[in-house]
Amino acid sequence: MAFADRRKYPRFKTDDPISYVCIDDNGSPIKEGQGRAINVSQGGILIETADAFKWQDILLLTVDVKGKSLAAKGRVVYSNTDGSGLYQTGIEFLETKDVILADEMTIEPWKCPECGQRNDGLSTHCIRCGYTDEAFVQVQRKLAVESIEKTRKQRKKLILSNIFASVALIVVGTFLYLIGVLPRLD
Repeated sequence: MAFADRRKYPRFKTDDPISYVCIDDNGSPIKEGQGRAINVSQGGILIETADAFKWQDILLLTVDVKGKSLAAKGRVVYSNTDGSGLYQTGIEFLETKDVILADEMTIEPWKCPECGQRNDGLSTHCIRCGYTDEAFVQVQRKLAVESIEKTRKQRKKLILSNIFASVALIVVGTFLYLIGVLPRLD
C-alpha cells in the first residue's frame, strides 16, 4: 500500500555544509557542531550530523548555499540513526522559512528533455537517465526565478489593492454617515 505524500512544500536534494548551535530555553548554547544538509524545503530541512538531538530541541542553523551563508532557526521534529554513527534530523523552520528558500533554493522542478522525468530544481543532472546540460539547467533556473518574482509582484499588487479597497470603503462609509444616509448607531 502506497502512502500519500502529505508534505506542504516540495523537498529539494542538496549536499550543502551546515553548522548548528543547539540552545536551551534561555537561549544559552548547549552544543554545537557541523554536518550536511540532505534536503530542504520552505518548511524545514533534513540534516546529517554526528550528534543526536531530542525532540523539540531548538537549533540555530547556518547553511552554506552557493558560497553564501544563510541563517535559520528551527525545532527538531525527529532524529534517527541507521546504525552508522550518523544521525538524520528533521528540523521545522520557526522564523526564517522564506529566507532559506526565497532566492537561493526555491527553483521549480525541471522536466528532462531526454526522458521526461521531473527533477528537483537544484540538480544539474536527471535522476532517471543522467542527462546533464548546464546551459539547459541554468535556463530552467532563470525561468523559475522570473516566475517567483512574478508571483511576488502579484502578491504585492493584491495586498495593495485590498488596502486601497478597504480605505475606499471606510472613506465612502464615513461620507455617507456624515451626510445622513447611514443611520447613527447610538
